[in-house]
Amino acid sequence: MEPVDAAEDRSPSADSRTSSSSDTCVVSEVSDQDDLIDAHKDSSPDGGYGWVCVFCSFVVHFFALGIESSWGVYQSHYFTSHDLGPISSSDLAWVGSIQATGQPLVGILAGILAQRIGYRLTGFIGTCIMCIGLISASFSTHVWHLYLTQGVLFGVGSGFAFIPAVCIPSQWFTKHRGLATGIAASGYGVGGLLLSPLTQRLIDLMGFRWALRITGLMTLVALGVADIFLRPRASAKPATKVDKTLMMDKVFLFLCSIGLLSGPGFYVPIFYVPDYAINKLERSAQDGANAAALISAFSAAGRVLVGIVGDRLGHLPVLSLCQCMGGIAQMAIWPFAGSLPSLMAFSSIYGFFTGGYVSLYPVVAADLYGVEGLASITGIMFSSFVPGTLLGPPISGAILDSHTNPLTGKIDFLPVQLFGGSWLLGSASMAVMVQIFHAKEGSIALV
Repeated sequence: MEPVDAAEDRSPSADSRTSSSSDTCVVSEVSDQDDLIDAHKDSSPDGGYGWVCVFCSFVVHFFALGIESSWGVYQSHYFTSHDLGPISSSDLAWVGSIQATGQPLVGILAGILAQRIGYRLTGFIGTCIMCIGLISASFSTHVWHLYLTQGVLFGVGSGFAFIPAVCIPSQWFTKHRGLATGIAASGYGVGGLLLSPLTQRLIDLMGFRWALRITGLMTLVALGVADIFLRPRASAKPATKVDKTLMMDKVFLFLCSIGLLSGPGFYVPIFYVPDYAINKLERSAQDGANAAALISAFSAAGRVLVGIVGDRLGHLPVLSLCQCMGGIAQMAIWPFAGSLPSLMAFSSIYGFFTGGYVSLYPVVAADLYGVEGLASITGIMFSSFVPGTLLGPPISGAILDSHTNPLTGKIDFLPVQLFGGSWLLGSASMAVMVQIFHAKEGSIALV
């Protein structure tokens, strides 16, 4: 399967390109018929009830991804408090990596389930699994309990809850699809911004066990209501199979390599900024949580603003720039953060550019291959995140363990900062390779 020519498929507007990540899902043809809103009877395809769905999608992003972003707060607490006994950084990092891997790992299965039993029921199943995972984690007495609960259960539940939230808003909008999906996706950044300090506050006041229980119940109530009001607007054509020749396409292989190489380094600041604030800067756990929350906040801003820049300057060049800036920030800014304000400056820069990368990655796929079969194409692309996301955090934790002074407990963070940044720079180089090979094939410029 070759990249499309300009004459074959060209997104008619920036809105359609920036919303391509929402086209990665399969729409139910049968099970949701009672919930479908007849497109011919609805006079507001770019508004009306669609904004209710956008808000509900925002809520799902807020909790499903916001809680994932607050893992660094729990990790720091488990490491310093010894509530579950002495635990190494590498052992703890497995919890976060399993949790983060759950969503891309079950994405294809969740899409099939949504097609068969309906979007709302699929989302509610995911909501219940997330709640069970968090509440079960509150009874943990050993770190392996966290692997199964806060890791596997929450990660899998998040994947099932996330699919309807991504798919449905795009069905309600055409001209304003980019705006609608951008607002929905910003729930991730806002969730990380608010839930990280809230989690730390709950831990300080009630302990980590009640923090997990309260968060689990909040998730059940908020997402349960959101699932009720998330309604598909109309059925769509089923996804087509992927052309097997796609896996022999050099451009596509380099495109997947962008995600493969970004995985090991992407979560390093998200997971370890709280530890850096406590161990290196000798600040409070709350200060560390606030610094981590800024990554999420500026990620939300980056998803919108970088997308606008990409529409003007080209999506792939801007994506490469974002990855490059994320790597440089880890390697050249974070190591020199000697105060809380400078650490927060790093968090802001890193969050902004990596947020832009996340939003542009699926858009580039639409630029290259068009919207036909985009669901299958992006599914393969995002599966490339799994190896790095699963193995990167534990490797980072092992690096920190090996650079921790056994007498003072002080950690040398520079090796892990260089480790994380180098992977993002490698990812940026893969984006450049996509541009080079795409140009050699004589296809359109990626704008």
